[in-house]
Amino acid sequence: MIKFFRKIRQKLLSENKFSKYILYAIGEIVLVVIGILIALSINSWNDNRKDRIKEQVYLKNLISELTEDIESNKRYILDRYSKKVEVLKKGKAYYQDKFQVTDTISFLNDVGYGNVFGNVIWAFNKTTYNQLVNTGDLKVIENDSLKRFILKYYNTVTAMEESGPRKPTGYIKFSNSLSPFNRDSPDYISDFDAKFSMSKIKSEEFYRLVNLELTLAHEVNDYAKAINRSAEKLIKLIETQSYD
Repeated sequence: MIKFFRKIRQKLLSENKFSKYILYAIGEIVLVVIGILIALSINSWNDNRKDRIKEQVYLKNLISELTEDIESNKRYILDRYSKKVEVLKKGKAYYQDKFQVTDTISFLNDVGYGNVFGNVIWAFNKTTYNQLVNTGDLKVIENDSLKRFILKYYNTVTAMEESGPRKPTGYIKFSNSLSPFNRDSPDYISDFDAKFSMSKIKSEEFYRLVNLELTLAHEVNDYAKAINRSAEKLIKLIETQSYD
């Protein structure tokens, strides 16, 4: 093909047809430019196709990790919140002489259940997000609104992680001291230990710690619900993007 065009140029020059040669040269340049543009367009299309494939992989992984975080918050906090509050209030009621204990071991076990998520350390799945940021691949997320929400969500959970574990109220240590059970006989407690433990629950220290633990329980539950709402919203945005 190149030899063919070269022969045409040589023939035009040899026949002294300079004006035709100029027109031909211009035409040849136009063809080259068109060829380059086509090649660039194909490369751009191919790069965009690769980005879309990569984007879908990232979005799928984000959904998986967000779902794990939602389930973790639900399992360890939200599903246990009601019972935690119930047993803490039962302890308060006993202190206030508004509740009559009929089964000491069961009651002390309830008091011990008040420990759950009393020392929360927030930790979220951020493997995919960190990969997006560290590789610069955040740019493959085509939807700007989705990209902004991803950044907002992970900035929030990162701030929660970096705030460190919540300072324990002291309830865990106190309630653990009321569990002098023999592992070989979990349904038995001596009369002395029973009286001692029940007397401690009648103390002002216990009442103060229960109030602090209730405040902590409400606060942690509210945080977990807020995070789950944001995670669920992000999943919906991602799913919409995935099917666009």
